[in-house]
Parts: sequence; structure tokens; C-alpha cells
Amino acid sequence: MERDRDLSPVALALQRPLIYRPAPVPVIAPFQGIRYASTGRELSSRIAPPYDIITPAQRDALAARDPHGIVHVILDRPRPDDHPGSDRYSRAAERLREWTASGILKRDPRPALYGLEQAFVAPDGRERIRRGVMAAVRLHDLREGIVRAHEGTGPAAVEDRLALLRHVRTDLSPVLGLHDDPRGEVAAALAVAFQRDAIAEAVALDGTRHRLWRIEDAAVIAGVRKALADRRILIADGHNRYAAALAYRDELDRVKPGLPADGGHRFTLMCLLAKSDPGLVIFPTHRLLRSLGGVSPEDLARRLAPFFQVELIEEDIRRPTGRAWAVSRLSEHMGKSSAFLLVTAGDGKARLITIRDGADLTGLPLPANETLRALDASVLQGVVLDGVLGPACCDPGNLAFVRDAGEAVARTLSGEHEAAFLLNPTPMWQVQAVADAGLTMPQKSTWFHPKIPSGLVLREIDPNGPP
Repeated sequence: MERDRDLSPVALALQRPLIYRPAPVPVIAPFQGIRYASTGRELSSRIAPPYDIITPAQRDALAARDPHGIVHVILDRPRPDDHPGSDRYSRAAERLREWTASGILKRDPRPALYGLEQAFVAPDGRERIRRGVMAAVRLHDLREGIVRAHEGTGPAAVEDRLALLRHVRTDLSPVLGLHDDPRGEVAAALAVAFQRDAIAEAVALDGTRHRLWRIEDAAVIAGVRKALADRRILIADGHNRYAAALAYRDELDRVKPGLPADGGHRFTLMCLLAKSDPGLVIFPTHRLLRSLGGVSPEDLARRLAPFFQVELIEEDIRRPTGRAWAVSRLSEHMGKSSAFLLVTAGDGKARLITIRDGADLTGLPLPANETLRALDASVLQGVVLDGVLGPACCDPGNLAFVRDAGEAVARTLSGEHEAAFLLNPTPMWQVQAVADAGLTMPQKSTWFHPKIPSGLVLREIDPNGPP
């Protein structure tokens, strides 16, 4: 896990020349996982959400829970005296070494796949369970079409994760990958494994219960590999981490020619989940505007009228029943037509705005591609925020994002923000259509829930060893 000091910087583009001949289909492999020796309450205090959704306050709270929490590795705080060779990346590597030497982290004795079950309460109030499998998955450049993305990446975020990889040489957080399983073949192959006792259990801060199984049975592993052999993988979460893994693979191949064709750096840790799993939930991300720039609710409704049907919701959205009714009216349009629930502080009202058939959108800043133009997030951004209100409304100090509809309404009615736009979740078929077209979605278009936690299973990357 020590840093290899002779590595040179890399270009962070995903569309890079191929260095080796890729396999024509996804290749998954078992690996020797590294896990916390603890389980239950102690493990619960040590796992963490993916690094990129942790706020500074959450980071501090997670760090305070346990000095051996994985957040100290995936998101250590910078220090004023940091310098190359002694910074948060080198501290992360040192912690992994110390925790492994002291037995806090232990390597499993044999390669395995890892079954993951997540139990959580969905927005409709019902408990749901979803099951996936964690494996080492061969890396593929996106232009090969074997692994596909639906979001773009940020160069700074990719460079950050790449710097961490160089030091720790370990996959710390699984990428969430989705696959087709129309006949339930993957689920059937895993069914026997899930009937056994779990090896670890933890409860995340959001209440999600995670249970982990180690799958060593050769027949089960063969069944899973066979069932996934002709499937393509769609990245749901972890685009920056996947890009960093690609960059790390290519970097090692440049500075160390002749590494094994199946070396560990040619794989990354993924949690694979069927798109048809009933526990796969996509949340919307709602928009809050601190100021409407002097535009009254009535004037905004008039400006929207050429493009949208605007219906005033008569129910009192200050009351839970009125709020639920308004959200249910919005949900009637999910996957059918672009619609939003506009909540305004000036009059304490909600309005359902629905795109008009044949509305003249000429000259508005919308994507040229029809697949992207059809996304609710694209319509809201291009027609409403940039078009009707003007780009200034999207300044970082004015625009905020929240996932909970109740929070969005409450923060608006309290006067903290002048307006909220509530969206429907993006349907899975639209996510797939964007990825199939080789496109990426606008920011904050999807939120797959629950997240795959960091710290349940780690995978050490050995370029000269197996996955």
C-alpha cells in the first residue's frame, strides 16, 4: 500500500488509446477482500457513505465516531503544514498499514465474491430490500461500450481520487454498476449464498441495514460469471472513481511495461445490481432559489405560461396532507411529460407546471440531442432557469439542491428561499437511453438510493498479482 514514487502525471480523459486488447464482454473475478474485524455496532461506526456526498459537517461527525473509521482514509482533512510526501493521501496510506498490522483490518483467507443485502425504507414508507454482488470487474474504456456512464466527470475530482489510489493502492469504495437480468439468472445463481449466515452487518447513518456474505463456492461463482457474461454494465454511482481507476491502470502500464494481462490494476471493485431489482430506487434532486430577482409568484406564472400549463394547487401545502396531494399530482406525469411543482414563498402556494404540447422552444438553451432534451432536468434548466429567469439565478450562492421534497417545501415556506422546483425521479429507461447514446445527463439528474458504503470490503491492487 506504499506510494510508488516514480509515477508520472496522466491525462484524465476517459477516451484514451487502448494499451491492451480488451475482452469482448464484462469479466468479473473473486478477490481477497480486506475487511474490518468488527461487525455490528462497531462496524456501523466505521463505515461511511461515498466520499463525494459527505458534507464537511458529516465528515467531522463521522470522524468523531471512531478513530478507525474509513472516513479518515477516504476523506481526511487537509492540514496547513501539508506538503508533497506528507499530506492527507500519505496519511491515508499510513493508516491502512497501521490498521492492517494491528488487526483492525484483516485480509480474508481466500478469493471470494461478496453478496450485499441492503434493507431500507423507501419514499412510500415501505421497507425494501435489494441484493447485489461485489466483485473485481475488468476495466474498460467507455468507448468500448461494455461499461457505460450516464454522468460526466470532474477533472479535479478524478485527480483527487487518482492521487489517493497512488498512495493506498486499494479500492476503498465500490463503484455501483447496473446490469440487465430479465430472467433472474444472476439472482438465481446468488440465491444459495444468501441463504447462509451473513459474515458482517452494519447500519448506516440513514438507517439502511447492510448485510454481507462471502461467496467462495466455485459453483456459485461460476454461475454468477456465466449469468453476467453477456451483460453490459451501466455506472450508476462512482463515475469519478471509475475514471481514476482507468487513469491508474494506464499510468502503471506506461511506467512499467509488461505487467500481466490480468494484473490487479486492470480491475476495479464494483457492486453489481440488476436494473430490475425492486429495491433499486432513484430519487430526484429538487432545486431551491434563494431569490427570484424581484419576480413575484404571479409574474413568474405569467412568464411560464407560453411554455407550460400552470395550475394553481388549491390545497394548503403547509399541511402534510396538502403537500402529499401536490406531490402526488406531480408524480402523475413521471415518465410521460416534463412537469414540476413550483412552490413560492411570496404567496405560500404551489403550482403544477406542465410543458405544453407544441410549445415553441426555439432559441432556448436546450441540448440539441432529443434524448437529453426530453429529460426533466434539461427542461427545467434550459426553459425555466436559464430561459425564463436568466442564468444569474443559477449562481452558486442562489441555487441549492435538496433530495427531500418536504425539506424543499419547508425551507421555501419559511422564507429561507423564495422558490422551490420539485422534480419527478428520472426513470431508469431514460438513464439507460442517455448512456446508450454515449451522452451524459445534466448535473443532479439522478440519486440512486441507498448508496453502497465505503468500508464494508476493500480490495488491494497488485499489478503483478491476481484481481
